[in-house]
Amino acid sequence: MFFAKLHPLIVHFPVALLTSGVVFEIYGSLRKDEVVATAGRFNTRLGFWCIFPVLLVGFLGMLSLGNTEKFKDFLSGHLCFAFLTAGTFLIAMVVSRYFRSPLGRLVYFLALAAGLVCLLRTGYYGGELVHRFELPASGWRQ
Repeated sequence: MFFAKLHPLIVHFPVALLTSGVVFEIYGSLRKDEVVATAGRFNTRLGFWCIFPVLLVGFLGMLSLGNTEKFKDFLSGHLCFAFLTAGTFLIAMVVSRYFRSPLGRLVYFLALAAGLVCLLRTGYYGGELVHRFELPASGWRQ
């Protein structure tokens, strides 16, 4: 129960960091503004590392849910896109560290954009779970 209530409280920090990081990094790169691009890189990296505690807390919160039949499609979508988000940003971090060629830079920005799309889809499913199905309160085991 504790983790199911904690997850919606802490998830917004990495979401905000990753969203602003991707936007700043792409904008700073296109406008050749190194300060904005550096701020974006910082936010993206910090948001990436904050994903993992949120994933753990979300998974532990999911274990405390009882009957998930009525919202299992949304829960599986949320879970799938959460892991896709983490995986996509992991690819972006590896590419930015080890592939510094122009092609590597292109792959990095494509991975950032794909990661942002996955992040937004994760948030959509999470929002549906909270607002349509009133989780975590309605899904607790009695």
